[in-house]
Amino acid sequence: MSWAEKYLASGEDYGYVQLIGSSAAILMGRATFDFEIESGVQGPRPLPTYVLTHIPELYQDIQDDNLIFTGGDIEEVIQLVSSRHPGNLFVMGGANVVRQLLAANRIDTMRLFVCPEDLGAGVLAFEDDTAYNNFTLTDEKQYPSGIIEEVYRLTS
Repeated sequence: MSWAEKYLASGEDYGYVQLIGSSAAILMGRATFDFEIESGVQGPRPLPTYVLTHIPELYQDIQDDNLIFTGGDIEEVIQLVSSRHPGNLFVMGGANVVRQLLAANRIDTMRLFVCPEDLGAGVLAFEDDTAYNNFTLTDEKQYPSGIIEEVYRLTS
């Protein structure tokens, strides 16, 4: 994800502060968390943050009360987070986590940020276009950096 660094360094928050303000907790995958660490993201977490991983023991030395490493069935993870933090769950990525949530019909809003990059390889966000079948594009915004934000809402 090194290609994303220039967009993150642009000074634009891409609605992050508003999203955090309307969420009760964050869910992210291990690769997204590792990218944060490698990018130097440090400091207190704005919300309880759950990192979905099959190897939580890798992070046993990290001491942060707002950081929880968990794994297992995505439905069980959602139940755990929801029981502790009722309200909206901000899913930060990555693609594997999003695919699991879509398969379990656990996403009602998707905010996608399309970057003007030709990567050529990497993990696809969606295996095919069927991920959009139950969603309607409700908003679109272009930022000065070239990133386009697309908001999709569940229609069925």
